[in-house]
Amino acid sequence: MRAGAGGGLQFVYSPTVPRILPQRRWPKRSLLVTLAVFLLALATRALPAMRARTRLPTREAQWIWQTIGRNDHEPSAFYAIRDFDLESPPARARLLVTADEEYVLTLNGKRIAAGAYEPGAPLDVYEVGPLLLPGGNRLVAELRSGRGAGGFLASLEDEATGRQLLVTDERWRILPRHRFGLVRGWLPIGNGEPAFCWGYPPVGRWGSPRPGRPEPPLARGPLLPAAAVRPLTLALGSPEKGRPPGSPVLYDWGREVEGRLTLDLPPGKALGTALLFTGAEPPDPLSAKPAGSILILPGRHDWLDARPRRFRYALVVGLVRPAAAAVLPAPARPARQAEMNVFGLPGPPLVTPVEDEVWSKLQRFAGVARRKEF
Repeated sequence: MRAGAGGGLQFVYSPTVPRILPQRRWPKRSLLVTLAVFLLALATRALPAMRARTRLPTREAQWIWQTIGRNDHEPSAFYAIRDFDLESPPARARLLVTADEEYVLTLNGKRIAAGAYEPGAPLDVYEVGPLLLPGGNRLVAELRSGRGAGGFLASLEDEATGRQLLVTDERWRILPRHRFGLVRGWLPIGNGEPAFCWGYPPVGRWGSPRPGRPEPPLARGPLLPAAAVRPLTLALGSPEKGRPPGSPVLYDWGREVEGRLTLDLPPGKALGTALLFTGAEPPDPLSAKPAGSILILPGRHDWLDARPRRFRYALVVGLVRPAAAAVLPAPARPARQAEMNVFGLPGPPLVTPVEDEVWSKLQRFAGVARRKEF
């Protein structure tokens, strides 16, 4: 650097000093860096899709869910719906599916399957070829999660050729309320929002999917109605005011039964939340852990348990209106083992958002404060 004419400073390059000022080569290098970053981003998106298509049984299918906020942990239930056309339906078609936490599937107006996510469990597999129609078809997934977040993965394929007929992707539509014509298929989907895609497996905690053994579709035989129903005797409310809304209601089948609990009740305007307790003896909701959560879509008049259980008594806590109960016969599945912590021991009992919501409505009444969580 030296003084120039007029007293200003002038930069002079030296052969012994690195050139740190912009040179003509810099635009070329910038273009190369930009191109490399673009190719890296493209590979980051393309490689998971390529791996899924070539190595996974669900291939083009992605994990989908409704769009939720980062801090949204409220219980949720909604429909994910997809219309698809088939010129000539195959004689045999295989549906691979799972959902975290629960799903109930209806194909062309017929309820065909229900299930719940288990860590490490294989995909549920159903034969649905006889239910497919030439022309338009509709698959409706009723999805539920007690913590708000979750995922749904499904792939429908022709068993003879392996060709995928339907997958979960952004073309699915999310609807937050029940309407009779949506499930039956004669009402247009309308303005449902596009499904949010988590991505191709493996993503999140779900790992790589693998198909399980084919399962029979939901039974269409007679239900097993409860032999007796009565409110459980608890110190809730005062005799003058009667039982508070959502008080426990106990159903008794008279003997142990196996199957999925079904409830029939008047439809509500908002999401219905309740707790389910089951057992061979009348459960005590003030000390026992719930067997599961009950989440009922706004506008829906019935609820089907995604898990088949073995029990004699079913206790429902939190439903504002009384519900009729019955059991859809199905073999019970083993209960899920408690999750382990880093030391290999069962983790501490956790209060779910549904428990918080249900008991918060009832804790102002006498007796509920005796529950352990409070």
